[in-house]
Amino acid sequence: MPFRFPFLSYPLQPFSSFVEKLPKNSRSKLPQHLAEAKYSVRLLRYWWSGQALAAEAKKLGRPLHVVDLGCERGWLKHFTPEGVVERWTGLDWNPQPEVTQLAQYDEVKHANFDEHLPLPTATADAVVSLHVFEHLLRPGSTMSEISRLLKPGGIFLGGAPTMPHWIATLREKHFRRLLQQGKLAAGGHITVLSPQRWQSLVNDAGFDLDFITGSHAIRRTGSKLENSLWWVRLNQIWGALFPSLGSECYLMARRQATTFSESDRLTSDAAHHRALWITLAATTAIALMFGFSALTDRYQARQEQRIASWLSAHQSGSDQFLIWDEALAHWCGDRPDLHCADSIEELQQLIQKHQNAHLLVTVDRASTLTQSSSDNNWRIDSRLDFDGTDYLLLKKGESGTHLKEYLLGAN
Repeated sequence: MPFRFPFLSYPLQPFSSFVEKLPKNSRSKLPQHLAEAKYSVRLLRYWWSGQALAAEAKKLGRPLHVVDLGCERGWLKHFTPEGVVERWTGLDWNPQPEVTQLAQYDEVKHANFDEHLPLPTATADAVVSLHVFEHLLRPGSTMSEISRLLKPGGIFLGGAPTMPHWIATLREKHFRRLLQQGKLAAGGHITVLSPQRWQSLVNDAGFDLDFITGSHAIRRTGSKLENSLWWVRLNQIWGALFPSLGSECYLMARRQATTFSESDRLTSDAAHHRALWITLAATTAIALMFGFSALTDRYQARQEQRIASWLSAHQSGSDQFLIWDEALAHWCGDRPDLHCADSIEELQQLIQKHQNAHLLVTVDRASTLTQSSSDNNWRIDSRLDFDGTDYLLLKKGESGTHLKEYLLGAN
């Protein structure tokens, strides 16, 4: 079985470090993407390819000649460690000026990937093709051309959006039907690649599969989660366990010295147990989803109970509570004695309506309240450290520390 956990062995540093390689007056969109998050999931394709090229160069003991099939702007080069590649060749149906002006590829050629590729046989140590094959009408023909370009033992690094094989088959039939009806333009998404489809393509073209893995479960560009190394690693583990559910599928395959067809590999009594493995994978995925949902529900219930206990401990009779914090309001549930404000203006209206209500705010918003209100008779009734944030429970009256005095001490 091909290896599924290569990414976990690759060093992963914040992608913002790659900005340093770019000129400050660069017109590239890459710095904008790099600034979205420390570990932008959308850029992982370039990171892992660069790391795989570095591992291959180390194995051979020399730098590589790399063909970037679908180079477009040449972003792969920025993510590849220095000294790994001695020559970059880019092929694209519409190469952008950035690939030569900024990435400075050694050679860039226009190419139709459904036809003969304009390079000599056995010219490359590695061919990289990221998010290209889903646009190809005849991916098998292109894979054969890639095999021709590679030296014996050379590697192919590929990747594309993925999904389970049976869904991919139905979706591709739908795309091809739309293409025949003229409702879908050539060059769009017309081929759907499951892990099984990838394996068939490389095997039939004379490759041995080194690894195949999913990329990630969830991508939310700009999310704070993409600043966390553990979040990226957790997504990679998910992709390794369930490649067809990994959003994108990536692989490395090595060209054989002598090619032969897939049928030559198989014997009539070869046991594949495909149905069993599919059932086990589906059962495991369902169990994980239910388990994650149960843990999430349990955590939310505990947080809601904690807030409810705190409010009840400071409630007298029919006291009302005003909240000016969206994050905390999420955990308070639907309480008839609780009113939420989205702005300082809305909060002032609620204060006028509920003169004797408790007010629940963060320290920062308590400071904003004292600056924007002439009513400064708020006093500290209680404090709560919740999810790493310091909350104050305020009430008008004569007892307790005056809010202004507390804020002076806090500053």
